[in-house]
Amino acid sequence: MNDFEGVLKDNGVPTTEAEITEKFREVLAESGSTIANDSNYSPFWRLISAIATKPVLWLVQLLIKNVMPQFFLKTVGESFIELWGDSYNCPRKQSQFLKGRVVFTRANTAGAFTVPAGAVVYTDLINNTVYKVITDIDAIFQDGEAGLIVSVTSEKAATAYNLEASYFSKCDLDGVSVTNPNDWIDRVGADIEEIEAYRARIRNAFNTLSHYHTDGVYKYLISSWVGVQSDKIWFQHDAPRGPGTANAYILFDLNAPAQSYLETINRQISTEGYHGHGDDVVAYNMPETEHDLTVTLYFSDTLLSEEKEAKKTQVYNAIYSAFRGNAAYEMTKTAPFSRFSFTNLAGELYDLFDGIDDIEFNLSSIVSDMSIPVLSSLNIVEG
Repeated sequence: MNDFEGVLKDNGVPTTEAEITEKFREVLAESGSTIANDSNYSPFWRLISAIATKPVLWLVQLLIKNVMPQFFLKTVGESFIELWGDSYNCPRKQSQFLKGRVVFTRANTAGAFTVPAGAVVYTDLINNTVYKVITDIDAIFQDGEAGLIVSVTSEKAATAYNLEASYFSKCDLDGVSVTNPNDWIDRVGADIEEIEAYRARIRNAFNTLSHYHTDGVYKYLISSWVGVQSDKIWFQHDAPRGPGTANAYILFDLNAPAQSYLETINRQISTEGYHGHGDDVVAYNMPETEHDLTVTLYFSDTLLSEEKEAKKTQVYNAIYSAFRGNAAYEMTKTAPFSRFSFTNLAGELYDLFDGIDDIEFNLSSIVSDMSIPVLSSLNIVEG
């Protein structure tokens, strides 16, 4: 509990209007001043009391609610936390636009055809949102050419654009289809770092002031990358490659380009001399366990066939959100060292979508150690 009011009380500072008024009376008496008409019903006394006590009360409450919390990392607010970060050479990670590549395909390969800069590639509706990426340059199909890889940038700077393969499947070019392939992201999209995640990184930065580089220092180093959070890094300390070695396993946000990140992170660890577990620390992507999931939905008889199809698509996207395939829904996410409950998942789906009477899964709960469950396939069928 952050009892800033108690700290002031312990040091003799009045914090309520009654206490300030009482202190005001004591000051008057000590100064030798006498006000005969000091009844609470006296307009004159009420005026003098208010002039003396109200501003003090405002200042005390300002101190308690707005000033004192900024002195501690645990309670510092949005307005001042970046000053804390600056003190530890830990700048806040800013939002950034996704950069990636999509593949355009055409059936009629005769003649040249230009995909213009600014062409929009977009998803189906995902939780009432259509995500868009925009081509960066003019790209030309040459005569006889059926496929074309084109660089794109997300419409907005946000994490939600880091979608898995095949989500971006729509464009308005006649005779041309499009998709985002596997490993299509070159630079992840990102929201500005959430304050609690930033608070945890600054706390890890405390360790950099020490001469001993342990978990906190490695977390600080690794989580400085956009798309990596300090609470999604786990260490294996039991000398996996012999004495003095350790592994760091990273759970990346959504569809991050993990391999290129890992190459850079490991190069930085090895060249900048971060040691502590020993002289050999290597960062790896969190190992994955693949699962084939079939979900059977039993719908209410009141739903039309079109509504049932729409519900199936919504459930598909919501389940993929739980398995970290998109960020469109607030779902309980899969995680290392945890049990993923399909009973809990069913409850969340019932809360999200009306008209579903029952849900069956072909899998039971997934128990994870140093691994993250992912879906190798997801089928939604009607019971």
